[in-house]
Amino acid sequence: MTGNGLGPKWFPKVVRDWLTSLGKLFFDEASWEKHDEGYANGYPSRWECDKGFLRAMLRDARNAKTLLKNVSCYLLAWLLWILVRLFGWTAYNIKGIQ
Repeated sequence: MTGNGLGPKWFPKVVRDWLTSLGKLFFDEASWEKHDEGYANGYPSRWECDKGFLRAMLRDARNAKTLLKNVSCYLLAWLLWILVRLFGWTAYNIKGIQ
């Protein structure tokens, strides 16, 4: 799979690695790996990539073991989705995203 972890490619690798390790506490990494793969390929549409990313994160949130983790995951999922909707255009269909 193609992916750079959580965060845009222009973030320093150490920051992306840190964000990714934090993200793994809440979400299955496949959610952002598939998102990055779609962005790198330029297919499906950016909207579809982002919608799939949100759906995967919400599925992980639904499966959280505790109420605190459940609520935290839901809030974080929506925050990350908002960020990719606002700024994802800078990375969509740009070759070499990995």
